[in-house]
Amino acid sequence: MISRTFDLLPSQLERFPNEKAIVSRRSGRWLTYSCAACLAEIDRYSWALMGLGVQRGDRVLIVPHLASAEWIFLDFAIQQLGAIVVPVHFTSSPQQLEYIINHTEAKCCFVAHEELGEKFGEVLNEHPDVAVFFIEGADQSKSLDGLLKQHSVSTDGDLQMLKDQVKEDDLSAIIYTSGTTGIPKGVMLSHRNIVSNVRATVPLLPVEPGKTALSFLPFSHIFERMALLTYMAAGLSIHTLVERPYLSQALLEVRPNIFTAVPRILEKMYDQVLAIQADRSSLKKGLANWALKVGMSFQERPGFRLVYWWKLQLAKILVLNRLKRNLGGKVDAIIVGAAYLQPGLGRLMGAMGVKAREGYGMTETAAAAAINRFQPGLYAFGTVGLPVSGVQIKIDEPDEEGEGEILIKGPNVMQGYYKQAEETAKVLGEDGWLRTGDVGKFVKKRFLQITDRKKDIFKTSSGKYVSPLVLENHFKQSPFIEQIMVIGFQKPYVTALIYPNFELLEQWSQENKVHWTSPQYMAINIKIRQRMREELDTYNAELPNYQIIRAFHLFHEEWTMESGLLTYTMKLVRPKILAAYQKEIGQLYEDQVI
Repeated sequence: MISRTFDLLPSQLERFPNEKAIVSRRSGRWLTYSCAACLAEIDRYSWALMGLGVQRGDRVLIVPHLASAEWIFLDFAIQQLGAIVVPVHFTSSPQQLEYIINHTEAKCCFVAHEELGEKFGEVLNEHPDVAVFFIEGADQSKSLDGLLKQHSVSTDGDLQMLKDQVKEDDLSAIIYTSGTTGIPKGVMLSHRNIVSNVRATVPLLPVEPGKTALSFLPFSHIFERMALLTYMAAGLSIHTLVERPYLSQALLEVRPNIFTAVPRILEKMYDQVLAIQADRSSLKKGLANWALKVGMSFQERPGFRLVYWWKLQLAKILVLNRLKRNLGGKVDAIIVGAAYLQPGLGRLMGAMGVKAREGYGMTETAAAAAINRFQPGLYAFGTVGLPVSGVQIKIDEPDEEGEGEILIKGPNVMQGYYKQAEETAKVLGEDGWLRTGDVGKFVKKRFLQITDRKKDIFKTSSGKYVSPLVLENHFKQSPFIEQIMVIGFQKPYVTALIYPNFELLEQWSQENKVHWTSPQYMAINIKIRQRMREELDTYNAELPNYQIIRAFHLFHEEWTMESGLLTYTMKLVRPKILAAYQKEIGQLYEDQVI
């Protein structure tokens, strides 16, 4: 019976032994581990940790990048000793890492590579009592490989006894929130929290033994960690990718049936398609654009729309089949989380024969709280789907439109915030309901729709409430807009900071005989700004007067996790962006000359 996270692989070995349980790409080649080999490696890692002095209840920090066989082995090895895994996002600041080390009183820390070690070097050097090891690129004394050789399997001690002492209500992990405002909070998740979510999710996904999954999202993120556990529970072969730049080639080599993604990855794929069209003749470009529009109007159950069916077949021949081949050709499911998926993009994937389904959850809910199903009639684009089995979701104090704060209750809800009882009490009631801080409503009677973060909704000086996320998602329908942040708190009107799609703008410039130089200069080019003004006005026309964007600033450098302007889940760090563009924002309200 599966009651702890590390029970998943033994269960897989018993029910459907897999000779390709984990296939990990490192140093230019794929390394294959059978289910039995994985279990042997996990035990070997546990013996090394025991040699290091790790005991039940100790907190062990890991600072991974993408998932790999080594990270999975280490993760399970820590937990089966009764110790607690503390994943730290590789985009964390040194100050955040120092806080986590002190807050958890960490026993040791495993870092992805020496480059990250250099980033956190000063902090790590200030804690000589914390043993630090690198997964790759270090001398033997500081490497994971060296640790494994130094502390090999021993006849002293009883590893099985330690495993048996771990109970389902013991802590599995403490995962710190990104801490974009205030002090990071450590979400305490028990084995029961995580396993209950795995059990609830497996029946909802098109997963079964023999299928293949590809992993390329950060391993510290609860979304990807839960996905990997779900794949294991279903008996899939998991391919992990350490080098993100290799993703396009990996899709062709692995030919996965399923993978997880954030919407930004799918948006980038779509942008690449648009960029390719620029080099084609007017006729080919027109046909390709027509095919994309047909795809974006896709409905899985079109009824007797015979004309559309013929259009779809032609669109597949012209463009869509080639797009699916770029994903490996066998993908039938993509689970999308962490941010809003444009409905048109979801329909385009459906037209390709790929079911992209958006879900919703938080670290505090061990990932999945709701998900769009893969069966006809059980999903709705523009929503995050239906609650997963055993999870209750309700809207607190809904307004006249049915909107209010989303509350969640279920076996997946966290134990609380580590050493922060007051913060826990703010969000987790004695009745078990978790206040998410997200605002939403149910549409079509049963599908949950996220409309914004409670703390992000603002009121203009005219007294009108504005949900920035709703507006940002509306304007991101434009292929010319890559990133956007809506502004207007206590201001007379709404404005925006915009990072445009410079590839498309360069194509437009060539077609309209506008001299192109570089993004830095094109962001202030008057003709480019006029084109963006026209694009905004197209989408402004669909909005009430108090929501339209009246002024904007174009910036030429993309917001990234590395710059600290995006969280590890690709959400805007609004306070930092406001601070970084304080001067530009001030100019937007001094005048409306754009």
